[in-house]
Amino acid sequence: MSVCATAGTPAAQGDLQVLQAGQPAFEIQSDIPTLLEIGASAGIDAIAGGARGAFVPHPASTIQPLDDHSTLWMQLRLHRNADAPSPWTLHIPLPHLDQAVLYQPDGKGGWRRQEAGDTVAVNDWAHPGLYPDFELQLPAGTTQTVYLQIRNYKHSGIPLRLASAEARQAQRSVEYVAIGAMVGTLLMLLGSCLIHYAVTGDKAHGWYAAYTALIVVVITSAAGLSGQWLWPDSPIWSNYSYMVLPVLGVGVTVLFVRHVCGLRNRFPILERCLAWFGWACLPLACLSFLPERTMAADLHGAYLAIGPLLALGAAIATWRRGNTIGKWLFLAYLPQSLAVLYLAAQMYSLVPTLWEARYAMLAGVAFSVPLLLQALNMRTRERREVEDRANALPTQDALTGLLNKEQFMVQVEAALTRAVEDKEPAAIVLVEVTNHENLRKAFGDALAEQCLLRAVVKLHRVLRDVDPAGRVDTARFGLVLEGLSSRNTINERMVRLIASGLIPLPGLQPEVTLHFHVTCVLLNEMIPDPRTILDQLGALMSEMSPRTRRPIRFLEPEMTVPAALQAASEFGPNDTQSLGLLGP
Repeated sequence: MSVCATAGTPAAQGDLQVLQAGQPAFEIQSDIPTLLEIGASAGIDAIAGGARGAFVPHPASTIQPLDDHSTLWMQLRLHRNADAPSPWTLHIPLPHLDQAVLYQPDGKGGWRRQEAGDTVAVNDWAHPGLYPDFELQLPAGTTQTVYLQIRNYKHSGIPLRLASAEARQAQRSVEYVAIGAMVGTLLMLLGSCLIHYAVTGDKAHGWYAAYTALIVVVITSAAGLSGQWLWPDSPIWSNYSYMVLPVLGVGVTVLFVRHVCGLRNRFPILERCLAWFGWACLPLACLSFLPERTMAADLHGAYLAIGPLLALGAAIATWRRGNTIGKWLFLAYLPQSLAVLYLAAQMYSLVPTLWEARYAMLAGVAFSVPLLLQALNMRTRERREVEDRANALPTQDALTGLLNKEQFMVQVEAALTRAVEDKEPAAIVLVEVTNHENLRKAFGDALAEQCLLRAVVKLHRVLRDVDPAGRVDTARFGLVLEGLSSRNTINERMVRLIASGLIPLPGLQPEVTLHFHVTCVLLNEMIPDPRTILDQLGALMSEMSPRTRRPIRFLEPEMTVPAALQAASEFGPNDTQSLGLLGP
């Protein structure tokens, strides 16, 4: 784009832009005379002299039909009041413009030239910055005509902003602080993910760190920061980066959403569409390097518009199936999708042209990154829970989550070993839901299983974290109560369990209660055989009637006779006297 000023060929009086102290910064809203050249440009002298024809006024918000083979000229008339500050600046807040040149009279019949644009190295700009920014030297009280020559590879609206040097410096400060805060937040998030990956080796967080790094580069490139700080001496890459990086960013985002949503089972068609659409970013990015970029720009525009909408659709599909991950993804992509739709509507002149919409979209992209991390963490946690449950299947009961019978017996043998070798007190307890079979016959298997789950909840209320518990039969549960040596302590716990079972289960009609019977053995009273301990407790359990008044019973230790008395009982009185075991 080229900007030129001359003292001749005045435009209509209504096109005059007055620079005054009371309005130090504003955007041109009035009609701007324009002239479109096809092919090679005739240059500033021919345009200023009227060799290419007359300028035709168009609204400032018009989408200009630019491509690689056209040049747009825009004519402005500027008047600086005597009280207005000096100098003034003219800037175009579009980092992706191919070329911008400012021509001003040098007082000797020639032109003072300032150049900017992404086809020019940023270090060669008159005022290096995020986007083309020029200084206007306008004498006070005089009117000058300004011509803008615009070159760009695709259609675009051309917002023109005027500001005094002081106001412009304040604008730059706000822009850099806003972009710096956005990028700094993402960089801290990136550093946190890298640390997490280095510590845990979690590949998901490693890929997310790579994704975040790409999004940071996309945002800084689209905002013009990368061109100023990362590649200020590379106009070729600066020019193509505005086409390549956003396409790669959208493609990787769609692939990332596909991974997080896990749509393969319920929405296989949508899952395949996301996969194909995501990987399509690679050939589309390569189209940017073709000599004719107009078609590539159109395809890129459609790709950038459809990508966030697809991600939003995947989020909605995930949310509708009851997965809370979809809610976070919906919040992440709703602002971005709205901004994309507005930009697409701008291209077809359906809504007013607002250059701020592009920066709103960048803010939406930045906003989506931490929300994606939240969705990824939830997805990772769900997968780990599934893996833990799968790994626990050989050791845990599938319905209740308690230890299965084999693993419970391992805990029983360990408790018996500690009781024998270290004299550690413990109790082995067998608990049965005696009315389970009646509930199953009356209400069905589903309610019977639900009652077992409620029974497990009540069991956990009388257990400590160190007490193992297992399901040893359909409605029987085994407990190992560590550190207990008193029957009274066990009675107190089991009475609470039995009483809680008599409270009707909430949410069930008709009212359902659970009847518990309990048998126990204290290891400080007797050391049973681990191979038969459950059979002994079960036999004691079978002696109870359904309406017994003693639902808690203990295995009694066997009565033994001292060895000397046993020997005496095997002989007669006379023999005993002869052995000297008894007195005369």
